[in-house]
Amino acid sequence: MGLRPGPGVHADGLSAETGGEEAAGPAAQDGPRPRQRLNGRLAAVFFAGSGALGLITLPLPAPGSDTPAMAVVFTAALITGVAIWLAPWERWPRCVSLSVVPPAFTLIALGNTFGGFDQHAYSVFFVVTFVWIGMAQPQRTSLAMFPFAAAAYILPLLTMPGSFLAGLSSAATTIPICVLVGEGIAWGVARHDQIELALQRERDLAEQLRQLDEMKDAFLSAVSHELRTPITICRGHLEVLEDGAGELEVRAVKETLVDELALMGRLVEDLATLALVDDRALLRLESVPVDCFLHATAAKAEPILGGRLRVEECGTDGAMLRADPQRLSQALLNLLRNAAKHAAGDGPVRLRATVGAASLLFEVADCGGGVPPGEEERLFEPFTTGSSGSGGTGLGLAIVRGIARAHRGDAGVSNRPGLGATFWIRIPR
Repeated sequence: MGLRPGPGVHADGLSAETGGEEAAGPAAQDGPRPRQRLNGRLAAVFFAGSGALGLITLPLPAPGSDTPAMAVVFTAALITGVAIWLAPWERWPRCVSLSVVPPAFTLIALGNTFGGFDQHAYSVFFVVTFVWIGMAQPQRTSLAMFPFAAAAYILPLLTMPGSFLAGLSSAATTIPICVLVGEGIAWGVARHDQIELALQRERDLAEQLRQLDEMKDAFLSAVSHELRTPITICRGHLEVLEDGAGELEVRAVKETLVDELALMGRLVEDLATLALVDDRALLRLESVPVDCFLHATAAKAEPILGGRLRVEECGTDGAMLRADPQRLSQALLNLLRNAAKHAAGDGPVRLRATVGAASLLFEVADCGGGVPPGEEERLFEPFTTGSSGSGGTGLGLAIVRGIARAHRGDAGVSNRPGLGATFWIRIPR
């Protein structure tokens, strides 16, 4: 008798649990849902296992049972279990898992209709059913299942031997208690999911803080290294400068000190710029005529590149760009300065602007040796100076990318090893 309700109960519960747990929190809605698939297959095991065990014990029927009808019920449970096993639960929404509830209640009702005189386990399996519904589905689902459970409980009483009123009295007590049990468990599961989500957020925050701490340590180490070198040079020259040194020696030391102090000044200025550059609130956005802006930037770059600069435009006539012209000009000048330092020889450096449907692309292309393969992204990290040993602060390209992203765009490089490199900035229009 206990085997009859078992298939419906467990299959319903596990399949529903599958959907409930997956939809309980935001994290569960993203990507594959292995827990839902596992629970669906556990439901299949309970369906098929209960059906198979019922068929095995069929030669030992309960008093008054209809053996052929019970064979049909157990076979139906077995077939349903196989179908549930093959179902792609992880790809279906949570509500689909409720489709197992009607077969579950139907199997319970049929099993007890044809199962004989014993009604002792009848109420127990309804309790188990609502336990699984509470574990699997959101709150108020058990309440919604009340009429179905009542029908599955009461209708078999019409054909079963014994007092109908006694069975009805049992139903009036059992089904409300089942609903209370299901709702209580659903509330507990919901609270558990909230706690899990809060813990996951705490873990994510702790990981972010750890990464920020590592970045802080790396940043302080890099800054101290960059400042230590010019300070050491200045101190060394002053220590070896003797009293009464000649004018030429004093002038040479002075020039060295001024150069090193200028380098430290640029480093501090670049650090301040880098700290603020990706803050969109600090941008002073305005409508910028692209062609005028391009020629103004080229004029500023003349002292850097001299006659090497070539300006190319593609569809910029009358084009407008919403941007901070000072910040954007700073980014392009950094790229042009970078090209002047790293592109050997007197080859041309091309400044191009191409207008697209949704963005504007600025490019600075040189004919130097290009970037070592695999180093393209690393060049945009702070304090990366490349292989030229030009003595810069290594913050120029980091500032370029920060300015681009503050405009909700991006920056990068198209590398041609041995032939040159094209650094680009893309800004949405």
